[in-house]
Amino acid sequence: MRVLYSLMIVVFCCVVSKAHAQTEQFPAFGIYGNFNLNMYSADFRNFPGVPSCCPMYQDGGGTGVSAGVLYQLPLGTSMRIAFRAGYNSRSGLLSRTENTTVAGNIPGTFEHTVDAKLADIGLEPLFQYNIVSKLWLNVGPRIAFVTTKTFSQKEAIISPSNGVFPNGSSTRNELSNVAISDASSLFVALLAGVSYDLPLNNKGTMVLAPEVFYSLGITPVVSGLQWNTNSLRVGLALTYSPEPHKTPTERIEKKQRIDTVRSVRAVALSTVILGKESIELKKQETDDEIVITQTLHRTDTLLIAPKPVETTAPTITASITANGLDANGEEHETIKIHVEEFSSVLMTPLLNYIFFDDSSSVLPVRYNVLSKTQTESFDEQYINKPDRLSTYYHVLNIIGKRLKETPSATLTLTGCNADVGGEKGNTALSKKRAETVKDYFVQHWGIAETRLKVTARNLPEKASLTQSEEGYQENRRVEIVSSVPSIIAPVITHDTVRKSNPPSVRFHPQVAGNQHAATWVLTAEQAGTIVKQFEGTGAVPAVIDWNLDADGTHPRTEEKLTYTLQVTDATATTTARASSSIPVEQLTIHRKQVERREDKEIHRYSLILFEVRSSEITANNKPIVELIRKDIQPTSKVVITGNSDGLGNSTLNKQISERRALATVSALQLRYNDSNVVSEGKVITDLLDRPERRFYARNVDVVIETPIKE
Repeated sequence: MRVLYSLMIVVFCCVVSKAHAQTEQFPAFGIYGNFNLNMYSADFRNFPGVPSCCPMYQDGGGTGVSAGVLYQLPLGTSMRIAFRAGYNSRSGLLSRTENTTVAGNIPGTFEHTVDAKLADIGLEPLFQYNIVSKLWLNVGPRIAFVTTKTFSQKEAIISPSNGVFPNGSSTRNELSNVAISDASSLFVALLAGVSYDLPLNNKGTMVLAPEVFYSLGITPVVSGLQWNTNSLRVGLALTYSPEPHKTPTERIEKKQRIDTVRSVRAVALSTVILGKESIELKKQETDDEIVITQTLHRTDTLLIAPKPVETTAPTITASITANGLDANGEEHETIKIHVEEFSSVLMTPLLNYIFFDDSSSVLPVRYNVLSKTQTESFDEQYINKPDRLSTYYHVLNIIGKRLKETPSATLTLTGCNADVGGEKGNTALSKKRAETVKDYFVQHWGIAETRLKVTARNLPEKASLTQSEEGYQENRRVEIVSSVPSIIAPVITHDTVRKSNPPSVRFHPQVAGNQHAATWVLTAEQAGTIVKQFEGTGAVPAVIDWNLDADGTHPRTEEKLTYTLQVTDATATTTARASSSIPVEQLTIHRKQVERREDKEIHRYSLILFEVRSSEITANNKPIVELIRKDIQPTSKVVITGNSDGLGNSTLNKQISERRALATVSALQLRYNDSNVVSEGKVITDLLDRPERRFYARNVDVVIETPIKE
């Protein structure tokens, strides 16, 4: 046995040495402690030389503890070897009840007991394998020196209660704390179990691991007797893995920044004059590396010989035509723009989140910031546009104005972070973000600090759980909740909407001549007022589309619309111009009333804040649903468009958008087969670079067109 023990230690040390050389992870040391449930497997009558009348001891058990120190050495990302050295208690009770007959042919019961005190101090070399996540499988032997091996025994009459042995007592063969004769001095067992690592700090250097082991005893307690001890061990291990100090390496990077200035001079051939050189040094340090950047700066002068004078006069010509473009993308050669006005209600939902850049608590520049003077004249009626984002970027001013008008209202500002990278567990950053929003309300809108409560957390309560940059962006935010629901209610405005037929105009410009276009401008104007303008540099596009309905840039009178293309060449000395015109017809609300023409009202609503991949209409949207239902008349035509962002699987996104539309149809208590009800799904795939764009893309648009009765 000693030879086997020595051989195992030698092999184990070789593996440890090799593993230490191949892994970059750090060893750990610590302590462990277990509660032992001891189980005895026996088949003997008595100890050698000790009297006992027991027919046969077969099983028993007790409790004990295991405790000691440990050392772990990683073999890679999924394997470790661990040394454990410590104390182990295997004490327990062997008991056997014997049914017999005593004097007078009376039934009786004898109880035979052996109370063993067993303990050892030993070594446990374990192989540890990472099964999944932080769960580890542990296997290995325990080789120990038995330090305690005593026992107490007695045989007692249980019944009859007044029975006695021939010695005149109810007990016999009674011994106390006697050394077990021929007890094994060496204890060997096989260990198998699992443990789960729970990091106690951000770096993971301190780990608490709950563990469960089963110990299968190999060596018997007494040589020559069939008596083995097994244990179920449940406990904890605490380890610490110090990070060794690293000396950062130094690296030098060399760069060149050479600018060239062009100069036309009276020289025969083009030539370069080298400028004066200067060296700029920059030093950047990290835990692992020191980078010194050497940048050479120089400005050279390129002398260019003048071009010979061209004998051919420069020419450039331009022409342009315009056609109508219908909603299906079909082009028509002759057009006349018909513009019709409708009374309209526009409702824009208010997204009550303010998004921040990575690791930043500075309010992004895309949010509209007003001075104290400007806040006095702010009116949300004038900023509500079909483009929801232009309205959303005034969200702080809309809420600030409503807070000022509702003194009883309070806000809760909850700062959140992405809980990844530099933001991992950084609730201080979350609080700074909330403080930024609070400061804007206090300093720009004069809201009392007592009305603004600041809280902080890591991920939002309803976080975007996608492990992607888009999900991280959506979680870097401040959530605004008010005690008064109207503070974050949608913005509703009454306006006049204009529809054009055809909805778009397609221009076909053409440029010819021996010169290339350097700049160009296409202008559409009416009565001297510019309605729409396109411009660019370089070649003029072959096709230029003007979507009047999407831009909201409709002609406002019945005077003809004149469009002009102006092209200038690279020398800025030659310009070509071409013009034409399009007739315009206006059908205003007033004209329809005077002429008693049929008219209609157009109401546009939106439901937002659907959870990712969800079509459930939340409680935030139910008041809006009730508002929409009141506007639907029996003669109304209702178009319901469910939208989803274009991230992920396109087929799944299409199905989600359709389910959102159908859920809205049901919530509005409309019939799916009604000819006046149209529902469809749409996937928005463009302009999803910002989190607010994606939130507004997870919505349902409801357009209600109701004929006006005279």
